[in-house]
Order: sequence, then structure tokens, then C-alpha cells
Amino acid sequence: MAAKKVLSVGFELASVDVKYCDFKADISLLDWDIVLFRPAIDIDDYFAYSSDYYKGKPSLSDSFSFQLKERCDHWRREIKEAFNSGKTVIIFLSELQEVYIDTGERRYSGTGRNQKTTQIVSLHSNYSVIPIKLSPISTKGTAIKRAARNADVISPYWKEFAEVSQYKVVLTAEKIPACLLTKNGDKPVGALYRNKNSNGSLILLPDIDFYAEKFLREKDGEQLWTPAATQFAARM
Repeated sequence: MAAKKVLSVGFELASVDVKYCDFKADISLLDWDIVLFRPAIDIDDYFAYSSDYYKGKPSLSDSFSFQLKERCDHWRREIKEAFNSGKTVIIFLSELQEVYIDTGERRYSGTGRNQKTTQIVSLHSNYSVIPIKLSPISTKGTAIKRAARNADVISPYWKEFAEVSQYKVVLTAEKIPACLLTKNGDKPVGALYRNKNSNGSLILLPDIDFYAEKFLREKDGEQLWTPAATQFAARM
């Protein structure tokens, strides 16, 4: 039986069996059996040449707004297609990142020299790549327990990675099929979605530090994986 083809997007693992893909790539997820996805965005890639803020959050230029929305739309479409095509997509719920993007709409007031142009912006987050409404709220913690629902599916994973997992959001949308909850308050921090028309699974998990200090060492100015990183990747 052929080995499963595994792709990681947004983070790397110290394994030759896992192909790495950058968030900016245009790769299709349909070529892969299992996709590991972390929706963290390097905001500096889109905000480096601007210092505009709106309501305390970065406000991107029209060009960078288009680029970011295009990237998020690409991954949202690819994740949805992979899920509908029977693939397994595992998303590590990284920190919620919100920016304001230019909608392209303009409103004008006044006439002549007194005319003013108002740029219309909308709030955008890295969670727009996930094709399901989650309504995430930013908060952090490590006190997590398995939910009664889907406990048999999540148990092997949770036994291995509970100690290195940290939730960075709670999911507040209705009818979340939670597989992991906060120990206090029973707030969903992990979920398991199954496709009724295929064998596709969309698994949402608390975040992990894939670049922990013990995973990296420096040699001649180059960052290299440590044996601990290789062992961790093998477990994953």
C-alpha cells in the first residue's frame, strides 16, 4: 500500500515524509492525502511599507489588501475542495490576526475643493481561510480536556500532544462539533467535522510551537533541526 502523501502549509516539520508549502504558494491540496495547515500570517509581508491603523488594528493599502484577500480566498477554496474530495485536513488554530483591508469602495462628500474621499475598509482575519463559521475569540490557555463527543478519535493524538498544546482562541459559533474543550467553562478549542458525502475530515486542534527552542540549533549561521525535532516530527 502506497504511503500517504502529507503536506504542511505555514509551518515545517523535520521529516522528509512531509512536504512544506509556504502560505503564499498557489499549490492545490487535491494532490495530497493529508494536509497540516497553520493559518498564521506574516503581517509584515503586507504591512511593512505602511503605518496606517484603524481602530487600533493595521489597515492595509489597496494593493496589499488585494494580495492578502487573494491568498486567503485561495486557501479557503482549496481546504473546502480537499474536504469535499475525501481528504484529511488538520488545522492548528494559531493566534487570531485581524487587519482592515481596502474594499475598493469609495464615498465622496462635498464639492469642488472641499470634496472629501472616504476609503471603505472591512475587518479581515487569518481565520477566513477556514471554510466554516467559527466566530473565534482571542484568548490563551493550556487547561484542555477531551469532549465526550469524538473522544475515541482524538484520544490517540491527545495522549501524544496534550502537554505541548495551547489554545489561542475559543470557538463561539453555534453547533461546533467540539472534540476538545477548556477544562473550565467547556468552551470549544478543537473540533472535528466529517463530510457526509465523502470520507473527508476537517480537524481543528489547539496550536503547537513547531519551532520550539529545543527543535533548532545553529551551525555556521544556519538554522538546523535537532534530534528532538526529528523525533517530534516522527510522532506527528
